[in-house]
Parts: sequence; structure tokens; C-alpha cells
Amino acid sequence: MDRPICVMKFGGSSVGSVERILRVADIIYRKSKDYRPIIVVSAMGNTTDRLLGMAYSITKDPPPREIDMLLTAGERISMALLSMALHEKGLEALSFTGSQVGIITENRFNKARVLEVKLLRVKEALNEGKIPVIAGFQGVSTKKEITTLGRGGSDLTAVALAISLGGVRCEIYTDVDGVYSLDPKKYPFARKYDRISFEVLSELSFAGAKVMHSRAVNLAAKYDLPFYILSSFHPEKGGTVVERYLESPGVKGIAYKNVVMFDVEGADDRFILEDILQEIEIINYSHDSTGKHLIFTIEEGDKSAMIKILSNSNVRYTIREELVMISIVGWGIGSSPEIRDQVSDVLRNEHVYNISISDMRISFVVDAPKKDELVRKLSERFNLLV
Repeated sequence: MDRPICVMKFGGSSVGSVERILRVADIIYRKSKDYRPIIVVSAMGNTTDRLLGMAYSITKDPPPREIDMLLTAGERISMALLSMALHEKGLEALSFTGSQVGIITENRFNKARVLEVKLLRVKEALNEGKIPVIAGFQGVSTKKEITTLGRGGSDLTAVALAISLGGVRCEIYTDVDGVYSLDPKKYPFARKYDRISFEVLSELSFAGAKVMHSRAVNLAAKYDLPFYILSSFHPEKGGTVVERYLESPGVKGIAYKNVVMFDVEGADDRFILEDILQEIEIINYSHDSTGKHLIFTIEEGDKSAMIKILSNSNVRYTIREELVMISIVGWGIGSSPEIRDQVSDVLRNEHVYNISISDMRISFVVDAPKKDELVRKLSERFNLLV
């Protein structure tokens, strides 16, 4: 019987140096004994940030098309070096860009969505006994432009490939050995989960947990694709399987991210919202009864894009910075009076700028210096440490 297929994605920290690339090649070599691997790689370490830094040192407003052309170089470096490392181990490997393997996206730069995956070259390589090594994070639009999928887009590439192949194993390798109740690098006594649901991981990812791209989790959930989160540094430790199952109610984790609030006056919300939604993912939005006074909460990294949009819209606005959104996540927590009361008790003497509640997430915005204290109190209150 032919060996089954396994899609293996390795993030930037996993391929951050030549030594780490050689370690990844070892992992793939061992996996190839039982599976036919298909590899997806991110750019090495902080390559994407360095490339962006160069672009913005030349111009404050680089064309989105050229940004995508520039950034896709990072993954191409990783795929070529890893293919060389595999050849050194006696494994035949072929590197491919996203466009070469047919990752077809919408005609949008910087945050394009995958529309279709054409598998011809991947299947040809497999049939020839070769290992495809694919650049993540990138594709080609319906108008034949090179596009990127947004931060964390290599997760999307891996999940889209696994779904398109159908019935294959999918493994996401990072610098942590699974999903934890809090970031284990900052909170070493966080609880590790052997199993977690799509829905909980999606909410944690949206709220700031960096283990997995939320859009990739949602895509896997839509097509019911279980996947594994493992460590490329310690694969022997096992990891977390992410799948569909009826998870018990209660708080499962805490995530946080830096945010900025924009207070906008004199705006027509219908038109300004349309402009903003084309460029920015809004975390929270509210307005008064007239619709002329708007408050937006967005990620800190989107601040410059927001300023550009508002400056071109002839409105007055103020910015509140050095804020953090802290979220607790779990099944049924928003509808639990007991959990809401416990959160209220922790926040009793705090200045909270904004709070939002859904069935699976309670999020609130506070001054950034309060983060560590509040995360500690919440993790103790909800028994998220071991």
C-alpha cells in the first residue's frame, strides 16, 4: 500500500537559520519513512519585517503591489534552502512558489483570500517520488498578479492544500509544542491541551494568540479538517490535535494584543466603513444615535493605514494608544452569569475603555501597563495554570 500524504508546515522560527533548516530536514526525513510529505514554509525568522523596514525606509507609502512582490521573496529563500537540505539527506525535493503550484487568489494585495488550489505540479512531483517544498503566504490572483495572504498566511496555504488533496494528515510546526491556556513562553505554568476544538482555537487566535492564523482555523473548521500543532524543536513531545468535538463549557484560555482606538467625528458611517473594511480588520466599532460620532478599535499594526484613510476622508479624529485588549475564551462563557461576575470582580477598580461579550469570548480594552497584572489575576481566577 502506498504511503499516505502528510502536509507539513514550518513557521518562520522553525526555519530561522541554516541550523534550524537542517533540523527541519531531519524531521521531514523521519516522516518520509511513513508518509509522502508535502512541505509548506514561511520566511526565515524576521525576514518579512526586515523587508518591510527596507520598503518604508524608501517611501512612507509603498505601492501594495510592490510590497507583495517584495515580501514573497522571503518564502522563496526558505523553500530553496530547505530543498537543498533535503537533497543532502538523499531525498529528492522540488521547490515551488505559490503561483507555480496554483494557489489562486482574489485580485487583492496584502490580504488576498484563496479561491482555488490547482494541484497538478504537486501531484506530478509526488508521482515522481519527489517532495514538493512550497512557499507559503503567497499566490497568484485571477489577473495573474503575485499576491500575499496576510500575516500568518503560510497556515492558510497548508490548510488549503490539505483540504484540496482530501483526507490527508496536516501538521503545523511552530516554536511551541501545542496549544496552551496562555503563551507558554511568557507563562511557563500554562496548561497544555492535548485536544482543542476549532471554535476555541479560532477565538484565541483572533484575540491575539500567535499559535495559528484564525482564518486558517476557520477554513479547516469549514471543511472539517483536523490538524496537529507540534514543535519543530521538540517534535518528540507530541502536540495538540485541533478538531471538531463537543468541548466542555468554561474558560479555556487567555489571549491579548496591542490595540489602538480612534474617536472619529463628523463622519458618515456608511461610506467611511466601506473604505476602512477594504483595508483593515475592525476589532470593535460603535457610534452614537446620529451615526456621526464613531469609535473604532483596531490592531496596533493597522494604525498607519487607518490614519491614511481618515486623513483622506475630511473628518476630525483623535487617537488613543498604548492600549491592550485582553480576552478570555471558552464555550458558553459569555452567557454564564458566574463567569461574567468573576470578570467584573477582577475589573472592579480598573478603567475599561471598551468591553464586548459573545458566547465564546469576553474581551476588554485597558491601558497596556495593566496587562500582566490582569492576566495573572484572571489566570488564577479561572485555574489556567498548573
